Amino acid sequence: MKYYPYEEFLSDARELYSKIDNKIGKPDAIIAIARGGLTIAHMLSLRWDLREVYTLNAISYHNGTQGELIIKNIPQIPSNFKNILIVDEIVDSGKSLKEIVQTLSNLNPNHNFYTCAIFQKSTAQIQADFFIKAPEDWIDFFWERDMF
Repeated sequence: MKYYPYEEFLSDARELYSKIDNKIGKPDAIIAIARGGLTIAHMLSLRWDLREVYTLNAISYHNGTQGELIIKNIPQIPSNFKNILIVDEIVDSGKSLKEIVQTLSNLNPNHNFYTCAIFQKSTAQIQADFFIKAPEDWIDFFWERDMF
């Protein structure tokens, strides 16, 4: 298990921002996948001064084991938005992100969806459009450990 501290997160958030900003610019909205994507989505939204931040719930892990995926609280995206950034902390199996992208694309066929994560496993079913690192171990994020 690898501890992922705030200082490293901040550096990675800046790098992720630069990658996205250089490729697509400021998105019209961000959708954070709760809960893991909330922290990075908040940081990115502040950097862009973007207030159009939505969340959805994708629940598949229970006690470290991935089970059935449940997607809840899917946001309604304004029709005049074009580029939407979906944010999560890690793409592990890719199952959740793949299904989220399909669901949002089916509901919003005239939007462009881009995905980003701090960590991306090479074996995942889907690769995020933007990511920083490939994890070798289970990641113990500062927001999971430091609150206790």
